[in-house]
Amino acid sequence: MVEDTSTYKRKWIILLAVGMGAFLATIDGGIVNIGLNTPVKEFGRPLVVIEWVVLAYMLTVSSLMLSIGRLGDMLARKKLYLAGIIIFTIGSALCGLSPTIYWLIGFRVLQAVGSSILMALGTAMVTEAFPTNERGKALGIFGTLVSMGIIAGPTIGGLLLESLSWHWLFFVNLPVGLVGVYLVIRFVPANRPGTRQHFDFPGALTLFLGLCALLLALSLIQGSGFSRR
Repeated sequence: MVEDTSTYKRKWIILLAVGMGAFLATIDGGIVNIGLNTPVKEFGRPLVVIEWVVLAYMLTVSSLMLSIGRLGDMLARKKLYLAGIIIFTIGSALCGLSPTIYWLIGFRVLQAVGSSILMALGTAMVTEAFPTNERGKALGIFGTLVSMGIIAGPTIGGLLLESLSWHWLFFVNLPVGLVGVYLVIRFVPANRPGTRQHFDFPGALTLFLGLCALLLALSLIQGSGFSRR
């Protein structure tokens, strides 16, 4: 089968656009960890409450990714990815503007919904953008961007807290998110969604609740006395 090479003319720009989304999604998993003590002082709430800023984000991302990956096979992937980066960017702005810790936790869930879309669809979009003989290299670069986001999160968080307030842990995402929105709209081609496919809503809900319950139990079990002798 001969591939249509015209499909791959914008492959590197597409990789940049999708890579920026993946970098943002992964960096935000760790950028907040370094600054948890700052909200403790500002909001006057105990650390066990502040920890939900991180926990709510990770629970939502982990529980939604599989279902969103399925949606990506059924719907127009570009529109879904664009919605993800917009949701993530808006969520970041709202997190930075949060007046209370409970608003912050709620907006982190919104941010995580966008993040789960970016992480679930990124690999598929990179695979579509490159010809077969270059996909290994493209996926390697994409994986490097993901790893860089994981590593850079605590470092960038520490640098921001050194000279700015905790609000900038979230505001720093805004310029990158806006550039990503432009690149996706301008350069990422629309794909043809699959036809006659059925999304299993009861199964997706069961999966979400089951994963959320399992991950939440694993997160909280340490303080329950279960592991004590």
